[in-house]
Amino acid sequence: MPVTSEGKTFFHTVIDKSFNYMLERSKGNRFLNTKFDVIDGTDYTCTADKSQEFRSKSVIYSWIQGRGAESLAGHLRAGFGEKSAVLEMLKCVVGNMEEVRNSNQGRMFFMFSEDGRFLNGDLSVRSEALEGKANYSDLFYSKGLVAAADVLQDKTLLAEALSYFKRTLQAIWELEFVTDQQAFDPKNPVTAVPGKILQGPFMIALGGIAFASELTGDEEFLDYGKKFIGRLLTLHTVYKEDKVQFFEAVTPENTPYIDNNGQLCDPGHALEFVGLSMKFLLVLEKFNRSCDQEFLDKCRKVYPAFFASHYAIGRQLPAGGIIKSCDLLSGRVINSDMPWWSLPETIRAAALLEKFCNMDNTQIIQECADSFRNYFVNPGQHYFAYQTCDKSGNPVRVIPAVPDLDPGYHTNLSLIDVLKIS
Repeated sequence: MPVTSEGKTFFHTVIDKSFNYMLERSKGNRFLNTKFDVIDGTDYTCTADKSQEFRSKSVIYSWIQGRGAESLAGHLRAGFGEKSAVLEMLKCVVGNMEEVRNSNQGRMFFMFSEDGRFLNGDLSVRSEALEGKANYSDLFYSKGLVAAADVLQDKTLLAEALSYFKRTLQAIWELEFVTDQQAFDPKNPVTAVPGKILQGPFMIALGGIAFASELTGDEEFLDYGKKFIGRLLTLHTVYKEDKVQFFEAVTPENTPYIDNNGQLCDPGHALEFVGLSMKFLLVLEKFNRSCDQEFLDKCRKVYPAFFASHYAIGRQLPAGGIIKSCDLLSGRVINSDMPWWSLPETIRAAALLEKFCNMDNTQIIQECADSFRNYFVNPGQHYFAYQTCDKSGNPVRVIPAVPDLDPGYHTNLSLIDVLKIS
């Protein structure tokens, strides 16, 4: 049992309180509403402050709504929330997102206006065509749409969602994927750079691939999962004796991408990769295909050291959160801020790794749960977590990726996966 009874109670409370508050806030809205401040409770939904307009209801973030669709479906399956209210919200979100996508040639973008027009980071209407054949918004929303269509029992929508998700996976594999993220934190450069091929889409897709594989039995999804993991364990990973180092980007020539910050490692992403890999590998194992045995055996050998290495690199005392980035060449910490999401993702990774590799990660799970409880979760704000804490564990107003708060994707879906096996 990877989690204590006290830990399970804490996880259940976080999931239940935050999810029900999100449903309450979003009632009567066209989209999920998590537009508030965990530090002081400020509600940005209808703010009159023009400098905060990017937080308001006039700007919708595709990442949040796509993640939210997956979150709503996942909570419903796990028995959280009042069923009719969750289904109503899910139908509303998906219906409105489909309207936006259909009016934009079947694609999504990082942010859009209330009337469905894509926006640039400065809130101007985007006039130029989207780059590549897919982006992160397409990825988050397509896999969220698959999960949503399944619980809505809408066969037509599910067929479209699976097709959309497959097109996105093909774009990722063919390197026709371009990040659409807009930057909110100067210390976290995220905009697209020519010649910089990120590990992110390959990693993020794994959870959706695991779900689609189990749902449909379509072996094409299984093969995508194997290819994606194989690529990341080969091109983005360096093996040094008993240590493993995972870096964020490669060049078109498949060499490590190095810039003024050196060879960038995001330990949280590495730990998230472990958890999403486990979700896929545990599904792959169920199919019992002889062609997968060698691959499964290799993964069982690689992932324990991979996980331990990046937990050691990333954990920052006294708070015990995970640093945002470091340079693997010099060992220098680049960004000591600690985003909230890496702790529940690490807890999931540790718990699923226990199951896949038959190992004991009790101490790590307890350390991360304690850190999350003591430094990140704010019971006074419905058990939502501060988006970012500084190196001392103090909450700071730094946006890791999106101004809107987590719609139960990183935090709750990770903890739900842990509760399922505890």
